[in-house]
Amino acid sequence: MTSGFNLPKPEFDIEATVERAMALINRTLQPSLEEAQKVVDKVRAGKPLVAPGDLVGQVTRGNRIRAARAVSYSLPSILPGYGTAISAAALPVALREVLKEAVSAAIKVGLLHDRDLTDPELTRTAVLLVLTEGAVKLDRTGRIRPDAILGPHASLLGEAAAYDALAALTAEERQEIAASESEILRAWALAVGPPLLAGLLPFGVGPMAAANYMQYVLKGTITAATRVFGPAAPVAVTVEAIPDREVQQDGHES
Repeated sequence: MTSGFNLPKPEFDIEATVERAMALINRTLQPSLEEAQKVVDKVRAGKPLVAPGDLVGQVTRGNRIRAARAVSYSLPSILPGYGTAISAAALPVALREVLKEAVSAAIKVGLLHDRDLTDPELTRTAVLLVLTEGAVKLDRTGRIRPDAILGPHASLLGEAAAYDALAALTAEERQEIAASESEILRAWALAVGPPLLAGLLPFGVGPMAAANYMQYVLKGTITAATRVFGPAAPVAVTVEAIPDREVQQDGHES
């Protein structure tokens, strides 16, 4: 006969966790352009001749590190039982911190590519597009359907220089995207949240796995932001496509 007691095993409901998180993460879409510009300017000053695309990693390095540190809210889980329960209660805060870093990274990528982000409505819409693309890439359940969230504007996902297409939309059309903000944030949280629960595994294994996953989340966000804010892919031009007259002129000049 054995004696002793068992610590309570918390039950996790990702849907309920996301609902608690929504009140927090809705307020994280207002990053400081001034602070982001300082980071971009500092990196550019050190490497003025390097193309923006090659500086993305440096500009967003701090965001990736801070996103990984967000799993520190799961550290109590190293103590089985009550520690895990404490960490579970902190998950909405961890989601908010990761989202904050994802939005900040997206803004820095936009500034690095010399996008004018002084229009808060246009900038917010572009960030929502970045988050939607990130959520779709992370989703493994098939529950996130871009057409259901963005309607006719779902075609913008994966489009190079989508920021230009957004800027060309009417105010009413951009409002259609903005109106889906809660759905977009919810989709993002549902895509990021379940793997973040790995941080609740005891003895320190979970937080390490979750930290690696947060790096993966930020990498996907940065890739999406580069596609949205970056330039359109250059059109390949062959010799046959150049008028003979121009080829001859070039030949004389050489």
